[in-house]
Amino acid sequence: MKIINSFTVVLLLTLNSLAQVNWVKYPNNPVMVKQNFLTEFYAIGQPAVIMENDTFKMWYVACGLDHKGRVLHAWSVNGINWTKFGNGAVIMDVDTAGAWDDTWTDTPEIVHGPNGYLLYFFGDSITDVQPNPLVETSSALGVATSPDGIIWTRYSGNPILTKGDSNSWENFWIESPAVLWDSTTNQYMMWYSGVNKNWLIQTGLATSPDGLNWTKFPGNPVLSYGIPQSYDDMWVAVPSVIKTNGIFEMWYHAFNSVAAWDTLFVCYATSSDGINWTKYVDNPLFHTFTMPSDTTVDKGGPWACDVVYDTNEGNYKMWYETSAGFCYATAEASINVNTFYPVEKHQIVLYPNPASSVLNIENRSAYFSENDYFELFNNIGNKVYSMPLKNNSLFKVNLGAFSSGVYFAKVYSGINIIIKKIEIIK
Repeated sequence: MKIINSFTVVLLLTLNSLAQVNWVKYPNNPVMVKQNFLTEFYAIGQPAVIMENDTFKMWYVACGLDHKGRVLHAWSVNGINWTKFGNGAVIMDVDTAGAWDDTWTDTPEIVHGPNGYLLYFFGDSITDVQPNPLVETSSALGVATSPDGIIWTRYSGNPILTKGDSNSWENFWIESPAVLWDSTTNQYMMWYSGVNKNWLIQTGLATSPDGLNWTKFPGNPVLSYGIPQSYDDMWVAVPSVIKTNGIFEMWYHAFNSVAAWDTLFVCYATSSDGINWTKYVDNPLFHTFTMPSDTTVDKGGPWACDVVYDTNEGNYKMWYETSAGFCYATAEASINVNTFYPVEKHQIVLYPNPASSVLNIENRSAYFSENDYFELFNNIGNKVYSMPLKNNSLFKVNLGAFSSGVYFAKVYSGINIIIKKIEIIK
């Protein structure tokens, strides 16, 4: 579910205490399996779920007898028992012969706004995409619109986003968009996977005022693979992003160069602006072989997870792809372990705001400790200033070198991260 809130000044508790990093798998997984011989013969995958009132609605991809990918639909009132539209009928087919997406329609993402539904998808004209620099693909991202989520019309301006040039980090193909409308910045934001010809996958960002015309962030990728032999030293891929209490939360998938090929990891990161991401210190959250009982249902996964925050039950729900079908997991969210507290409650304040010449950083309850520090980012996510905070309760930042505009301040204090939007007026 794409939850959009206006920006709130927050204190983010240590990620070790966040409930959404402690997932419990449903004991009777999988919750959805292949059923339709014609449309789902080879596989089902890439679940995209939104919550509307008391109903979970899913759009997913199935590979049929002709080895083409098409979009199908299902719904559920509890996230476990699903009803497939038309018993697995296709709701969005591949395009007509000769089109860039005439063979494969995949990795759907759904946004529901006042004017209906938007379905973002990966399209291609070949059936077997391999990481071979000699194979050129037409892979790109498109969008379709619908008044009801069932009958779809492709946008005439497709594709809306294409891969990069031969020297870029995304020079082989792009896929798996995660999209939301951000009322704080009044724009659509899209995070997507970019693959290069060395089979390295990273996550990039694009923005749009209308959901149709997109501009890639010039500082892409915004989330990169880790150092050699780390859990994500090859792939940082297939993101799911929601925004809760002014914080962007991302669940992504990782693969490393020393793991078995079928060992895929689910990982977590957070951001105050959707540009600068902090990976969870105890990643990965879980992977194929979390417990011996998982080896059957999780084989070939976990992959392509999608997460919603259930406002009715107050918890997080996740669906992810495996060879057996779609599996399900939950994470509790309670006032004790998953709360974003106002900064003032913890007596660390930044003032004045707006500021012109000096910004004060004050700890009104104690001295800052030896390893505390402050960072300032401009409105496109570039870090423009940093300073240590230690052995005092009040520090002053001279703003003389900074131009007028909106900035994001971060105070790292012990296990806590304080994030605040600051306006500088000269």
